[in-house]
Amino acid sequence: MHIGKLTAKYIIPIGIFFFIAVFIIGIKFFVIKVGVDQVGVRTRIWGVTRGIVHKDYGPGWHRAITGIDQWDLYDSTVQTIELAKEPSHMGHDERKEAALRTADDYDVSVDMVVKYQIKKDKAWKLRQDIGVGERYKVIVENETRDIARSVFGRMVERDLYNPEEKRKRAEECKIELTARLILRHVDVIDVLILEMRFDPQLERKIKNIKLAELDNVLNQSKALAAEQRGITQTIDADTEAIAQKITGDKERALTVLDAETSKRITELLAEADKYLVQKKAEGDLYKQQRKADGTLLIKYSQAEGERLRREALAGLGGDIIVAMEAARNINLADVSISSLDLNLLDIDDMATRLGVTDTKGKLRVDSKTFKQIQEMLNQPKGTDTTKTK
Repeated sequence: MHIGKLTAKYIIPIGIFFFIAVFIIGIKFFVIKVGVDQVGVRTRIWGVTRGIVHKDYGPGWHRAITGIDQWDLYDSTVQTIELAKEPSHMGHDERKEAALRTADDYDVSVDMVVKYQIKKDKAWKLRQDIGVGERYKVIVENETRDIARSVFGRMVERDLYNPEEKRKRAEECKIELTARLILRHVDVIDVLILEMRFDPQLERKIKNIKLAELDNVLNQSKALAAEQRGITQTIDADTEAIAQKITGDKERALTVLDAETSKRITELLAEADKYLVQKKAEGDLYKQQRKADGTLLIKYSQAEGERLRREALAGLGGDIIVAMEAARNINLADVSISSLDLNLLDIDDMATRLGVTDTKGKLRVDSKTFKQIQEMLNQPKGTDTTKTK
């Protein structure tokens, strides 16, 4: 029992150690890791089918059995070849720039940079056509130098200080280098010119030519500036004349507009006065007509009242009025009347005694008519007596 516990106690660590050992040995002898910036090419060196596998292997773990598989790893990113001076461990600059000779026999060195990349899914083809390792980098550099000598060697003295000409040559170099390296399964991204250096004699000559050109440009600029000043003065004079003309036209237009406005205002005021006088005259005429009509109506009413009064006086009404006047003039304080012979409350009898008679000798008038006659007698003279209730 005790021996069994000891055996279980050591079996687990031994198993873990064995597993780790197998894992390490497996990684060492059976698998390979391709980095994220790499592409792998696998070659079968033993087996039924031998040779390069026509396939690029991307980042990750892949089978790599020792003695059966051989792997070559390549850089899959954009790479750079710089042909320029570089400091060396010997203490002096190592010359790696592209040296060339121009068409007019001047020595020139060009510092340039080439950006390139292995074509996608063509690393196995590069391995097959060029070989292992970094031999393709040597090919890229040699092709770049050869094309640089060809392209830049066609330049002459006046092209060496012309930036546009340099850019043109760089683009031409890129096109030719792309055409050559495409057969080597490499893509050219860009070609950049950093600097071009000449021998001292040519540099002095170029500097003098450049200064002469700058003087020429300066003189041309001065002449152009003088010409432009003349043009500017002419434009200023023309502008001033146009401005004065515009100002005069504006003042004349304002004067004419002011005169027309004043004329129109005068016409409107005259029309308004005329209209006011006309309407006032019409109002006065209407007033006079209405006043005359009213006066005529009053006169007519007075005449009609007088006519009716006369008609009333000519008949029974006249007798009644005379009797009323006689009765009004009686002074009862001076008259002795026997109530046996005369009844003062008998209107008909009193009217007969005062001279009002009809065909029968009696007054035939009711109390209402008598009251109206009395009111008419009590009115002052000149008052319209034709109004009836």
